[in-house]
Amino acid sequence: MTGTAGSLRLTGRGHGQLPAMLDLQPTASGAWTPTGLSVLLPSAGIYQLDATVRSAMTAVSPVNTFTVARLFDVTAGAVVPGSEVIVQQISVTASAGAVSHGYNNTAPIQVEHVVTGPRTVRLEAARFNASGASQTARVVSDASGRTTLRWNRIA
Repeated sequence: MTGTAGSLRLTGRGHGQLPAMLDLQPTASGAWTPTGLSVLLPSAGIYQLDATVRSAMTAVSPVNTFTVARLFDVTAGAVVPGSEVIVQQISVTASAGAVSHGYNNTAPIQVEHVVTGPRTVRLEAARFNASGASQTARVVSDASGRTTLRWNRIA
């Protein structure tokens, strides 16, 4: 948002946390899946949305597979503009035989969203297999790292 820091005023806030691990492996590559994490923006205004998304993946090389997350405005039926982020990617070319790879990663989403009335915004995720395939692909939240979605109403 343009303007000076003194022109912003926090007029409301909220927070949500992923209620349970989401297993993306049973879904088709590229299929967007609601994570179970959503927040209600209570009224018209300008909101700062801030998500932290934790992913865990495993794959066997050679492979190029990745997890992407985004925010989806359920009320408007549209992706929140600019909210897509690659959370994690495993890209390993051929080596001297198949090698198993497993990683955890966390990525932020930070966007402003202007709404004309109350809205529900949810976190969605998808796994994509460009070559090879993931063995596991999950969005997780536990004591090792949380998946959260926060909002601040600034106008």
